[in-house]
Amino acid sequence: MFKPSCIYFGRILLKFCKLSTKMLGIIQISGVNSYVFYFIPDNMTWTEAQTYCRKHHTDLATVNDQTGLDELLKTLPKGFKSNIWIGLYRMNAKPPWVFSDGSSSLFGPWISGQPNNYGGYQHCVYTDPDGYWNDWKCTDQLAFICYGELLAAGTVQVKPFNFVVSV
Repeated sequence: MFKPSCIYFGRILLKFCKLSTKMLGIIQISGVNSYVFYFIPDNMTWTEAQTYCRKHHTDLATVNDQTGLDELLKTLPKGFKSNIWIGLYRMNAKPPWVFSDGSSSLFGPWISGQPNNYGGYQHCVYTDPDGYWNDWKCTDQLAFICYGELLAAGTVQVKPFNFVVSV
């Protein structure tokens, strides 16, 4: 099984990681409150992204307010124009929307007319680079944002390496 390998620079503003056997990615990190967000440039389905985040961080991104969304968007590389999976989903065509970690969704800067469950199969959510959300087909492949929890002031654990890095 492949495990990503990372090199950290400075105070963890950037980490350069070999994310798969095929590519070298740049994961940008930003944090707010008790979360640190990680942009993952590999395109995956929502479920694959969730599995990756749970294995290497904590889960797909949870966003509780505008401040958290602003921090999440800071992880995007300059000029990045694609949609990005976040952890919001629903089990079927009806609410409630919940985050992958089980927390409730009380915040949602939806694109006008969204969510609309077009075609009856849009159960996952992406954010666009401007921070607006849309429900989408979970089997499409997009880059994504994970979050990790701060262990103590200024530290974060990175899985699967089992070491703590100062931020």
